Amino acid sequence: MKYSLLIFAMLAGTAFSQSMTEALADVKCASEDFRGVGIAKNENDAIAQARSMIAGQIKSSVSYKSESKMDQRVVGGSEQLSMKNTMQTQQESKLLNAQDAQVKKSLARDGSYGVVACMSRANAAKPYQARQTQIADSLSMLGQAALAQKSPKQKKTAWQKTSSLYNEYLDNGKVLQSLGVSSVKVEEVSNIYELVKSDYQNFCSSQKIYWLNSTDYGSKILYSKFSGDFVLNPGNCENGLQLSLLDAEIQCEYKASLGNHLCIFRPILKGESCTGEVFFQLPLTPTLSIASKTPRAAESKLESKIRGADISQWKQELKKWISSCVE
Repeated sequence: MKYSLLIFAMLAGTAFSQSMTEALADVKCASEDFRGVGIAKNENDAIAQARSMIAGQIKSSVSYKSESKMDQRVVGGSEQLSMKNTMQTQQESKLLNAQDAQVKKSLARDGSYGVVACMSRANAAKPYQARQTQIADSLSMLGQAALAQKSPKQKKTAWQKTSSLYNEYLDNGKVLQSLGVSSVKVEEVSNIYELVKSDYQNFCSSQKIYWLNSTDYGSKILYSKFSGDFVLNPGNCENGLQLSLLDAEIQCEYKASLGNHLCIFRPILKGESCTGEVFFQLPLTPTLSIASKTPRAAESKLESKIRGADISQWKQELKKWISSCVE
């Protein structure tokens, strides 16, 4: 008996839903407007469903995942890192101004509600027009800052921000285009982007990494470790980043408390501009040390330890200061 009542209730609910749907089908929105329908146990949920349906009709945003590959090459004696991106795009629906989706009709029957909501394309476009203007203004200010920047790291950061904003501008423009609305300040934004891109390309192509010569054993060893991953130029710094080691000598002394000779190596990698502006000073961690019965034995063992030293922290820092050339 209970099972029969359950089946009856389900069939009755289905019939009601169809009846509500049919009743709402006659409610029309203006030509070209977005139309959404919602049926729920309360009016607010029905309105939310209707607006969600409208959101599904609006190509409101594009998210993308970037897979990057870094290539290193030498052009005219200068190291260049180039970045290639593979984009995977995914369309997402999102109604940024749900309040502008107006309820055209609301029906209440047997404790449930049916709603039809309408939204004009002009209203749907409003938040994207506002964002488009905001992006254009931000690009104008960021572009001026990028052109004036001389620090390799800050120049790189400014270019990355400019590129990211410009991509958002283009994506936002696709949404507006789908709504039949033109983008704002297209020529101005395009000119700014191309100017910053060209400036960054010129900056990147002229950059070199210089290594300040040193006769210290530690400096020679670390130079060889760096040169496996980076093109290091000897001679006078002309344009780019100059590297040198501070405290590059091996320090040895007899420790009576240990009854041994202790040798320590604790260099600091210094990066500066060709004009002497210091960008960073990064000590090698952990400090390398070794103790032995004789000073020569201690120094020899420490030299071996230096050859196997992990300088990945230095390499990671250095990559932040090398411009990734735009292809």
